[in-house]
Amino acid sequence: MATKYAEWFWKVFTVVLGVIIIPLAGWVWNTNVALAQLQNDLGDAEDTVVVIEKKLTEAETNSRAIISIEKDIEYMKQTLDRIEDLGASI
Repeated sequence: MATKYAEWFWKVFTVVLGVIIIPLAGWVWNTNVALAQLQNDLGDAEDTVVVIEKKLTEAETNSRAIISIEKDIEYMKQTLDRIEDLGASI
């Protein structure tokens, strides 16, 4: 009689484990797949950030060059105005 209860207990225990373990295995699998996708997306995002940082550096260099050119143009205008003033006074 004890063997019957042991067999019955083992069968119930196996069914309960199956009901718990199989869904958990599916959840772990889905979580692992989602994590892998996030890691891939993060890698792509990091590459995009590097490209944007390079463009930002180039833009800063270009803006400094533009400011320098504007200052040179302003200096040339002032020099031409002085030359015109000298020519008009003669």
